[in-house]
Amino acid sequence: MNENLNKKLVYDPLHELMEYYSKAKTETKAKSKKKAISIEDKLKQRIIDGDKIGLQSDLDDALKKYSALEIINEILLDGMKDVGELFGAGQMQLPFVLQSAEVMKNAVSYLEQFMEKTEGDSKGKIVLATVKGDVHDIGKNLVDIILTNNGYTVFNLGIKCSVETMIDEFNKRNANAIGMSGLLVKSTLIMKENLEVMNEQNLTIPVVLGGAALTRRFVENNLSKIYNGHVHYAADAFDGLRFMKKVKAGEFSSNINQTEISSQDVEEQQDSLVGSDAKISLYEKTNTNRQSNITRLDSLPKPPFWGTKLALDIQLDEIFPYINETALFRGQWQYKKKNKTDEEYDLVLKEKVLPVFENLKNEIKTKKLLNPEVVYGYFPAQSDGNDLIIFVPQTYSENQITNIWDLNGELKVNEVKEYLRFTFPRQNKAPHYCISDFIAPLGSDKFDVAAFQVVTVGKTASEYSHQLFNDDHYTDYLYFHGMSVETAEALAEYWHKKVREELNIADKDSRDIKKLFQQGYQGARFSFGYPACPNLEDQNKIFKLLNPSRIDVSLTEEYQMIPEQSTSAIIIHHPEARYFLI
Repeated sequence: MNENLNKKLVYDPLHELMEYYSKAKTETKAKSKKKAISIEDKLKQRIIDGDKIGLQSDLDDALKKYSALEIINEILLDGMKDVGELFGAGQMQLPFVLQSAEVMKNAVSYLEQFMEKTEGDSKGKIVLATVKGDVHDIGKNLVDIILTNNGYTVFNLGIKCSVETMIDEFNKRNANAIGMSGLLVKSTLIMKENLEVMNEQNLTIPVVLGGAALTRRFVENNLSKIYNGHVHYAADAFDGLRFMKKVKAGEFSSNINQTEISSQDVEEQQDSLVGSDAKISLYEKTNTNRQSNITRLDSLPKPPFWGTKLALDIQLDEIFPYINETALFRGQWQYKKKNKTDEEYDLVLKEKVLPVFENLKNEIKTKKLLNPEVVYGYFPAQSDGNDLIIFVPQTYSENQITNIWDLNGELKVNEVKEYLRFTFPRQNKAPHYCISDFIAPLGSDKFDVAAFQVVTVGKTASEYSHQLFNDDHYTDYLYFHGMSVETAEALAEYWHKKVREELNIADKDSRDIKKLFQQGYQGARFSFGYPACPNLEDQNKIFKLLNPSRIDVSLTEEYQMIPEQSTSAIIIHHPEARYFLI
């Protein structure tokens, strides 16, 4: 991400960061370099260290002793095996793994000229795809990187892929397995449908499933029971690697051996079980007639306008402070704390990770890789049981609704008409919350206000991410993709604050931006696909109100937004509004 988009970052901290974790063996390595170490050990260590400088010269030396295929299979892949073991033991962070994969990729690319095409037979072949309607591909692409650089052939079909396309590619390529990925809860339902289609065709292809909304328990207790073949859950890319080894060896148990799961994996999965399983069950829950005891407000905020507005001239320097660094560093970039103390982890962030963050912010601004834009609006609203009703002027057409309109002061019943309704689930148990409860009820003498927003950092973000991936710049790909996703989230947080300011309720905001991530303000911002509002089809209604095509945001057939780095939300101002599970 330099003058040439295909170049890597000017400041590459990965070697420094690697040395930070490798202090104990730095002196040993330095001493060993003084000795005449074998070419085999040299190449293997290059893979582990992610060191490309002088790689071609070492490969030329190795070619004097080994064939190209022997170098790959007996030396380089052995190095990648060690990388996988270090990652599994928590001794190597994901960015290091990707740098090792870059060295592996470069080495194989150089050695290919010395191999006959028939020599290039892989360990096994897998078809990978993000399921129909889903636009998220970072997890799938990480699996691609790890498998490809461990000797497997990957047919990566990209995003929004139907099961029919996967099956056709599987047959065409004579592959050994299919991998399905997806981010949101709806994608887990698509996976279930895909497995049922495969049953109908009497297929027993080994299938591996992965994605943020999946849990091992859901895959093993639900999906594996409906499919006639073998279904495996992959918590990370190396689970995918273990899966392919089992496929080729014919070592099938009903699922990935539970003894292979670390205690930390179990803890992380247990932490996510409640949320993920609750989300999935939402599709099966019906309404209750119970009501909550939400306070009815005597006074309601008055919006600065009714209708919608565009915000196109937003500076990135205004957005960056709202990036959730924990979500970026630990979640997107996967710098895990593991067994480090707070002090040790903070030192890693301060001395090593934050320089990457600052450098990337500068590169993004210089190259204009992110373009933050917002469409938002305020609409008169009332509630009717579990329904949130949106009103518009009696005489307005569809085109007029997505502009600014004003009803000259206080709204009157005869001036507006019901335009659309959102129906939300209600908790079966106390306190019986439902989003509609936070809006004044139908028949009130005043109309409440509901705000909506769609934000994006632009299509260049997705295009540049794909370019980095296709150019085998794996570490830059991880960094930039994660940064673009979290910048979109930061834009949503930033604009929600603007909405609170316009509604004159921002005086309740915490002065600590980090506390805003924990709802340190009045009201709440709800996005579809989460427990309180699980129905992704309601994205259509937000799009009907706001017309986000004006900022080049569209919906897939499964109601997910393109570009991927976009979010939508309903904003509720009520002081008792909070996030809750159903």
